[in-house]
Order: sequence, then C-alpha cells, then structure tokens
Amino acid sequence: MASVHHSLIWVGAAILTISLFISYLTARSITKPLCTLNEAAQTLKEGTYGKTVAITRQDEVGMLADTINAMSLQLHQNDQMRHHLFTNIAHELRTPLAIIQGNLEGMIDDVIPVNKTMLLSMEEEVLRVNRLVQDLRDLSLAEINELELHKEDTDINAMLSRAVNMLQPLIDEKNLSVQLDLLKNGCTAYIDKDRINQVLYNIISNAIRYIPEKSSICIVTDRVEKEKVPYISIRITDTGPGIAPEDIPYIFQYFYRGEKSRNRKSGGSGIGLALARQFVLSHGGTIAATSHPGKGTSFSILLPAGPA
Repeated sequence: MASVHHSLIWVGAAILTISLFISYLTARSITKPLCTLNEAAQTLKEGTYGKTVAITRQDEVGMLADTINAMSLQLHQNDQMRHHLFTNIAHELRTPLAIIQGNLEGMIDDVIPVNKTMLLSMEEEVLRVNRLVQDLRDLSLAEINELELHKEDTDINAMLSRAVNMLQPLIDEKNLSVQLDLLKNGCTAYIDKDRINQVLYNIISNAIRYIPEKSSICIVTDRVEKEKVPYISIRITDTGPGIAPEDIPYIFQYFYRGEKSRNRKSGGSGIGLALARQFVLSHGGTIAATSHPGKGTSFSILLPAGPA
C-alpha cells in the first residue's frame, strides 16, 4: 500500500506539473496577443496612427486585432485629410488676402492709383474670401446636422429650367446643347430651395465649364420609390471627357481636383461638390456620380418628394 501511495503521489505530481505547463502555455497564447493589442491601443492614444498589429488568429482576439487595425488605418486617413484640409484652406485664403494686401500697400505708397477699378477688384477678392468662409461654415454645420433648412414644397422642374436660363450665356459661348427631359406632373420636392438651387447650379456649371465645345448636356427628372419612400430623381449627364475611375471615389471630398492642372480660377474653390453632397444628405437624399472616360459623366440626385 505504501508503494501504491508513493506511486499515486508521483502520478499526481506529474499530472499537476503537466496541467500547470498547459495552463501557462494557454494563458501565454491569450495574454501575449492581448499585450500586443494593448500596446497598439496605447500607440493610438498617443496620436500615432497607421500602425497595425500582425495577429492572424481566427478567434475573438483575431477579430479584435482586425478592428484595431482598421481603426488605426481609418484614423491615419482622417488625420491626413485633416492636414490636407487645413493646408488647402490656408492656400485658398492666402491668395486673395495677398492680392488685397499688395493693392493696399501700393495705394499707401502711392504706387497704385486709388480709383474705382482697383477698389472693385479688391471688393471682388473680399467677396471671394467671404463666400469661401460661408461655404466652409455651411459644410461644418451640415456635417453635424445643425444646418438650418427652410423647407417647402418646390417645383424641381421650374428650378432646373431657371438654372439653365441663367446659364444660357455660358452655354451659347461654347455652343452647347442642353436637353431638358422633365417629368410633366408630380415633380415637387420638400426642400430648402436656396440650398438645392446651389447644388443644381454647381453641377450644371461644372458640366458647362469642363466639357468641350459643341458637347451636350441632358437633364432628366422622374419620380421614384426607394424602400416605399417617394423621391424626386434628378439626373444630369454630359458628353464630356469624363472622370478617371481612380478619381470617382474622391470627387465629393474637400478641395479634391482630379485634374491637377486646374487652378482656383478655372476650377473654383474645390468645395462645390463637397457642399452639394452635404446639402443633399441634410435633406435625407442621396447624390452619386458615374463616369466613363471619353464618354461623359452623370450625376444622380434623389430628394424627398412632396405631394404628388
């Protein structure tokens, strides 16, 4: 019996030792990746974005690693966009302010004559800065859903016809053809007329500006349903050079220009489409663009419909 007891003690000790070793390995396999994830989280906390952790597990820890990696990359992209945004804002403001400063210094030193022409030129630059600041303010308010909207039932067809009439001199200058295929009845949307008017003018004027002479623009309206909710559909299509596929995902971002050669005079401030997108989203609608290089570009807008 003593021999049996002695053997049982050794067996129990061996089993305990093996159990402890297995428990250590199991705990290490869990705590090591968790420590790695903790270090990654601390890195994000300190403001260093873009770094990822190499954990290939398929369990919950692996899912957590994938989430942290995705968050790190997204924060890095957002940080880059923020720096880009500030740089572009500084650039857009610096140019007109430099013009105003130069003219004022020239007038003070009696190098530039003080006349109505120069004053009007300076006023134009002041208005340009004011428009940019107002647009940026509207964008920031729209992004946090605090943009004040004065909604009313509005005839979309009348807005489009008026926009085309106002832009007719630019259309005639490039010998363009504009076709209006408008829904005859029930094309009323519940919108802020001024905001959506700015959206339509921006898209139509962009089409006029960037398509070659003797091209065409087609504007179509319709009434559609999306998830049993009625919308007014607006589609503005041109036969211009189109937009490169790699640029399509970014055209609604601040200050993004697909053609790097465009400057602020030929390409505007660079926030027109970003403003259009936020205005449409603020109305509970959608806006999207499709393009085929060499064949043209189409913008599709959905706005909440008013009474049929």
